[in-house]
Amino acid sequence: MEKYDPSQLRDVSVPLEQIATRGLLLSVVLLLLGALPHILIWGFDSTFHGADYLLGFIATIILLVLHEATHALGWIIFAGVSPASIRFGIMWKTLSPYAHSRVAMPAGGYRIGVILPAILTGILPALIGTITNTGWLTAAGAVLLSGAVGDLIVLQIIRAIPANAQVLDHPTNAGCYVVVESESSSPDHQF
Repeated sequence: MEKYDPSQLRDVSVPLEQIATRGLLLSVVLLLLGALPHILIWGFDSTFHGADYLLGFIATIILLVLHEATHALGWIIFAGVSPASIRFGIMWKTLSPYAHSRVAMPAGGYRIGVILPAILTGILPALIGTITNTGWLTAAGAVLLSGAVGDLIVLQIIRAIPANAQVLDHPTNAGCYVVVESESSSPDHQF
């Protein structure tokens, strides 16, 4: 696997360990934003029953997997990344599942791939659960929305990067490298 010369890369990332401390308040706010409308409309007691807790847990696990798959799907569709260039795993030190692109992509497509899971696995399930009074789905969506705090922090730290700039997903941190092009570099390099 060919690598970029480190002099071609500008690090725009945050260590995963800092996400929890940096985003704790935002994570709580997102959890409340996902769950509170349901509770205000339907009430807590009429929303959650015995089996709902188990269904919510199972839905959360499934949505966690879909969250990472949605990152990959966003990068494939909106940034032109080949499916073969994406890998999945878990960073055991922080218990963080991840999807990682090993090739550079336009920052605009990268951004879409970063935010898409918050919408599809957080906001959408919480909204559907609220509309249908399905407490376990609302709870799972609220948890996934809260868990997307790292993605929102990534969007905040890369906000100044032009949409057409090439970025390379950081292999261990939340964020990316901005690829500083030189005459000898080509967009087919892998990391």
